[in-house]
Amino acid sequence: MITGHGDDIYDYSGIIKHNFSSNVFHGIQMPGLKEHLAGCMACIDHYPPAEARDLERMLSRKHRNGQEENLVTNGATEAIYLIAQVTGRRCRSAILAPTFSEYEDACRMHGHEICHIKSLDEVTDNMQMVWFCNPNNPTGSLIPREKVVEAAFEHPRTVFVIDQSYEFFCMEELLQPREATLAGNIIQLHSMTKKYSIPGLRLGYVTGPQPLVQTLRGGRMPWSVNALAQEACRYILQHESRFDFDMQAYLAEAQRLRNAINQIGEGIEAMPTHTNFMLLRMEGEDSLVMKRKLVDRYGILIRSAHNFVGLDRQYIRIAAQSEEENNLLISALKELFAEKNKMPQTL
Repeated sequence: MITGHGDDIYDYSGIIKHNFSSNVFHGIQMPGLKEHLAGCMACIDHYPPAEARDLERMLSRKHRNGQEENLVTNGATEAIYLIAQVTGRRCRSAILAPTFSEYEDACRMHGHEICHIKSLDEVTDNMQMVWFCNPNNPTGSLIPREKVVEAAFEHPRTVFVIDQSYEFFCMEELLQPREATLAGNIIQLHSMTKKYSIPGLRLGYVTGPQPLVQTLRGGRMPWSVNALAQEACRYILQHESRFDFDMQAYLAEAQRLRNAINQIGEGIEAMPTHTNFMLLRMEGEDSLVMKRKLVDRYGILIRSAHNFVGLDRQYIRIAAQSEEENNLLISALKELFAEKNKMPQTL
C-alpha cells in the first residue's frame, strides 16, 4: 500500500491552511450534498444493499450502456485491487510509468509478473494486461483517444485497464464507456472523488464489456460500498448540474500557475500538463525537505513525488486551487528559491 501519498493532512495537527497535495479541487461547492447526507443518517442503522444495483441502472442511463456493464466500487482503488485479484497469479501485467503506485502494489499482492513501459507503442501480445492512467497521475500527460483505440485493436487478447479518474479535468475527448464496451478488451475506472471533491466517501465505478465486469462482480466482497457513499452517489447522479463549474477557466488558472512557477528562475520547472495538476522538478532540492518548509512556514501542503516509479526526491506534485491560493504558493516558492540561490555554494 502506498505511503507518503497526497492529502496526508492528518499528519500535521491542524496547521495546514492550503492543500495542494491531492488532485482534488477544494473549491467545489456542495452544501446540497452535505445537507442531504445529514438527513440520511438513519441509513447507517441497517445494512446497505450488498450490490448497488439501482446506482448501476442510473449509471447505465448516464453512459447509455447496459446495466451489467457498470460496477459501483469503494473508490477506484477497490476496482484496482479487484482486477488484480480476479486475474490471478502469474498474470503478465505491464504498467505505464511513472504513474499511480497502487496498480503495481495490487499486482504484486496478487502475484502478477510486472514490467514497466513508457508508451503504448511498447505493448506486445505477450502482455496479458496493460495498466495506465489517462490523464496520467502524476505527470498530467494524456494519451489521445485514437491511440488507445488503436492499441486495443492491435492487441485483442490484451486487457487494457484505463484509470480515467481525472477525465473531468481535461478538455480533450477521451474514450467513452460505450466505445470501451465495443472494443471488448478495455476496462475503465472512474472516480467520483475528483470531480465532486468527496475523497473521504470512497466512491467510484467500473465500466467495460459485460463478461469482464461480471468476472469482477463475482470476485468482490459484499457491502464494500457503505450506505452513506451510496446515498451520495444517488444524490450526485440526480443533481449533477448542481456541481457544475467553469472547467475551462479553472484549467486556464492551472496553466497560469504553471507559467508563474516557470518564471521563478533557475532551480524549479513545472512540467507541461493537460489537467489541473502538474509535476515540478527542483534542481538539487529535496522534495521532502521542501514539503516540510512549506508546511512549517506557510501552512501549505504539497505532495512529494519521490515514490512514483522513475522519479526521485527532486520532484513534487501540486494541484491548482483558487487564484488566491495559487498566488500564495507562487509567493512561497519564490521566497524559498530566492533564499536557496543566495546561499554560498560549497566546494
